[in-house]
Amino acid sequence: MEPVGREIFWNVGQTARWIAYVLMVVSFVLLVYGLKMRYAMWRLGKPVPFAFTQRLFERIVYYIKSAIFHKTILRPREAYPGMMHLFIFWGFLLLAIGTGLVAFEDDFFRPVFGITYLHGDFYLIFSFILDLAGLLAIVGVVMALIRRYGTRPDRLDNQRDDMIALMWILVVLVTGFLVEGARIAFDRPSYEVVSFVGWVTSSLFLGASKEGVTTIHAVLYYLHMFLSFGLIAYVVYSGRLLHIVTSSLNMLFRGVEDAPRGALPAIADFETAEEFGVNQVDGFNWRQIFDLDACTRCGRCQDRCPAYLSQKPLSPKKLIQDLKGEWLRAANGVKNEEGLIDNVIEEETLWSCTACLSCQVNCPVSIPTFDKNIEMRRYLTMTLSKVSPELKLLYKNLQNRFDPYGMGKSQRLEWTAGLDVKKATEEQVDVLYWVGCVASLDDRNRKVAKSVATIMNKAGVSFGVLGPDEKCCGDPLRRTGNEYQYQELAQGNVDFLNELGVKTIVTACPHCFNTLKNDYPQLGGNFEVQHHTQFISMLAKEGRISLNPTLEGVATYHDPCYLGRVNQVFDPPRDIVDKVKKGSFVEMPRNRDEGFCCGGGGGKIWMEEHHQHICHLRMDEAIGVEAATMITACPYCLIMMEDAIKDKEKSESMKALDISEIVAGGL
Repeated sequence: MEPVGREIFWNVGQTARWIAYVLMVVSFVLLVYGLKMRYAMWRLGKPVPFAFTQRLFERIVYYIKSAIFHKTILRPREAYPGMMHLFIFWGFLLLAIGTGLVAFEDDFFRPVFGITYLHGDFYLIFSFILDLAGLLAIVGVVMALIRRYGTRPDRLDNQRDDMIALMWILVVLVTGFLVEGARIAFDRPSYEVVSFVGWVTSSLFLGASKEGVTTIHAVLYYLHMFLSFGLIAYVVYSGRLLHIVTSSLNMLFRGVEDAPRGALPAIADFETAEEFGVNQVDGFNWRQIFDLDACTRCGRCQDRCPAYLSQKPLSPKKLIQDLKGEWLRAANGVKNEEGLIDNVIEEETLWSCTACLSCQVNCPVSIPTFDKNIEMRRYLTMTLSKVSPELKLLYKNLQNRFDPYGMGKSQRLEWTAGLDVKKATEEQVDVLYWVGCVASLDDRNRKVAKSVATIMNKAGVSFGVLGPDEKCCGDPLRRTGNEYQYQELAQGNVDFLNELGVKTIVTACPHCFNTLKNDYPQLGGNFEVQHHTQFISMLAKEGRISLNPTLEGVATYHDPCYLGRVNQVFDPPRDIVDKVKKGSFVEMPRNRDEGFCCGGGGGKIWMEEHHQHICHLRMDEAIGVEAATMITACPYCLIMMEDAIKDKEKSESMKALDISEIVAGGL
């Protein structure tokens, strides 16, 4: 029986061996040098502390799940591009491992490692796996070519580098199989049938003489070798393939978030800063700069962006890519004296964002976008004092009356008429009900405040409100860029709450919930904060209230962005709905982490809308599932959904309710 195995550097001998190792060293030197130069470009941004070793185990686990096994890439709505990328990645990974094993078997390394394994059964398994890997990689590249140049979704923009990278990869893979086929064709040993792709390609050379086969093999071998090592060097010197490095590293940097998702970075020192926010690309910190380089231009953020989908002048992908272009120019010594705003990024683009974080959560390589947006908003608001008339009025109302409406503290308790509601400033209570400006002062949402209080009274909860002493939490200020006024207002709230000895806070507003829970700790406010859906669900599980089925017809639930996607509160509201529904419950197509924004976040509810209303797109989904009741758990969402129902002329067949109203109605 013929021995199973193959000779390394068959037919090309010592010359090819030395050329291969020289090229290997040269390509890796170029790779390292290129990364060193790129590192200097990343450091164009401001220094910022980064404890990489903190939560290192979590980072590694996230990296393995997301980068190696493609958890964030293989999402249900992204099956085709996910599998495409998986085939290319794993194909090349296995081929790289296989090439390394071949090198260790070679005479050059064997004295060091002292191992031999490319023979017998191992060789057969090895050959089969590598052929399968190469074939999968080719399938992945072909899928990418079809997607990018055939079906081509709107979110993709083709650049020359895309075609070069794909074709280079494809040629490397095809020439590799042709080299294998020529080698097999020389004497065609029967066991090489396990190299099933090489076995097929070997038929291309069966009509040639032995000398012809060796000549063809040598030519193809050198071509494949030069292309392969050239591809390694090209990784850094191309814009397209560099994401192999940057995207992977960004998953380690960003995949495990260092701060709560809903928190924004604070400005630490207002006294010494010459300007606030960012208007030059070097004003971002180095991690934000690295984000720009890690972007793969896949466009998933754009596909999920409510501003883009409602025809506003914002594409998260374009914003990141425009900033990246500016960074590359700055890194090459080209100074933009005019700044970013209105030269690279339009003001209207910045104000189109609802801060819903859908782009960030759906980015497969963990790139946040709103952190760049908010820095430019801060520059407009605090350095240039350049905001719309609506925002000027908002800031004035919050400065003078401490609420967005300018209604004042005297009206904050009007909703309590006929209810037994204590004032937490006068009596000791276990729970502070943070009502929020909208539920305190908006007629529609006052019904929600009453419902929450009714539920708490029914459950025997010792709770109170601040009444006229309650001020806005500051969310509209912070997320429109007015950090100075936010900190002034929020610090006063924190000091007051600490003075009262508040420990537990319940609120029905996800924006208050997020600010109190995630932003206030930066100012010394560390409280246990619960959203009313969490609190109601807990009361029901403890048997302190009954959730009775009273909701007729088809119901659907709208995930508020700052409750669901930002703070991951998905199950408590659904648990409640499941018990109060008398009819059926149907999820809208976009739900949970992929829930669609109502359009009111990021301060947008206080601004005039000059484009398509985002809430109309959301209402179309509710209409699509034939919902009679749109349930939500946010005062902003409730206002927006009711407006959408009226605009869609569905008032006779649909209604919008806060989840607390349904619960209270069944008590």
